[in-house]
Amino acid sequence: MSGVTTDTLKTQGQAINPKDMKLGDVVFFDTYKIDGHVGIYVGNNQFLGCQGKTGVAIASMAKGTYFGERFTGRVKRF
Repeated sequence: MSGVTTDTLKTQGQAINPKDMKLGDVVFFDTYKIDGHVGIYVGNNQFLGCQGKTGVAIASMAKGTYFGERFTGRVKRF
């Protein structure tokens, strides 16, 4: 593979039920498009990602937060 995008990541790896997420799983969010944002799950309903205003940072994916409302339930394990 010569490059990786959110579109290629969502077709790779093993699909995981969100209830079974583990540290390091890849999580997807519907932002500017379906599955337009991706991050790495770090536990406690948080993920590591590159956010537009803060750069690389840990963000919440809890209900009621920006990313929590955009979490698609798509989780992949590589």
